[in-house]
Amino acid sequence: MNDIWHFLREFESKDLVKHYIKTKFGYEINTSKATEITSAFKQGRSYFDSVLNSDISVKPLLQYYGIVALSRGLILILNRKSRENNIFPSHGLKISNWSDISPTGKFENIVLKTSSGTFKELVKATNNKSYFRAKSNYINWHLEYVILDEAYEFSLKELSYSYPDLRKSVEAWLGESIPSYQLETLKYAEGKTIINAIGKGNFERIFPEQLYKNRTIEESEKITKVTFESNINPHISQKWSSSFQVIGDPYLIPPFNSTLFLNEISKMFATSFIFGTISRYYPTAWNNITSGVKDDRILPFAINLMDFLQEKYPQIVMDFINSPYNFENNASH
Repeated sequence: MNDIWHFLREFESKDLVKHYIKTKFGYEINTSKATEITSAFKQGRSYFDSVLNSDISVKPLLQYYGIVALSRGLILILNRKSRENNIFPSHGLKISNWSDISPTGKFENIVLKTSSGTFKELVKATNNKSYFRAKSNYINWHLEYVILDEAYEFSLKELSYSYPDLRKSVEAWLGESIPSYQLETLKYAEGKTIINAIGKGNFERIFPEQLYKNRTIEESEKITKVTFESNINPHISQKWSSSFQVIGDPYLIPPFNSTLFLNEISKMFATSFIFGTISRYYPTAWNNITSGVKDDRILPFAINLMDFLQEKYPQIVMDFINSPYNFENNASH
């Protein structure tokens, strides 16, 4: 159990929850809602505890249930009107193409489709906002993305690009280099956005022309400079550990389906949903993977992902609990 739970345990006390809401938001909640919040956090901790000693056959499912519980607790905190009985009980996600995936074992092509449910409520409650540790071990930057009301789709392969810390596992699984590059600087000047990123590669995928007007890409020996006139922020994921271990860096990734942008917490939620769903509803496929019967090239990534989520999902929930931060009116870094 990581140290963040020492802080999250405060949200298992209804008195401390009431005090937090009053101090943070300036209004009071009744005991009933405070108890709903504490129940969600207690359940989340219990699921995360159980993951540590569970068999691989159920580990993804237990972790996903823990993520759902923490997410519902966070929604109850961030949305004044949310209650247990009006948060959609459905997950808000479904695998739409399993019949195509099952015979091929190409799990990277799994497609998720959204509907009303916890996933979209989480995106809305968090304002589709990501907090970042940019060359830092503390939060010092953020970006917000458009929240879509309609249903949309995205794939596991696209989600896998969102984990720079797991890059080696992702590339070994996919057998290809992933389009992800460290962001060096992002500035706004004279109606233009100017981005410097470390490395060379397929920046056309990260900045598709249909979104980024008058885009120019200039490569030098170590830095690629991208300039465009669109006010659409780039799609960015957090790398939590650098060569200095505790120093984080933002990484550029492509928009999902070339047009979709999701914040960090919802990408983690969605990825966990996929593995939880496979282990629950398609246990034969999951057993084949974990037993080395077939299609097990995804297994190292899956295990490393679960270890990553075990540590980082409680942390990212805490990041929202501690928000807003002093820099939030500053759009650049």
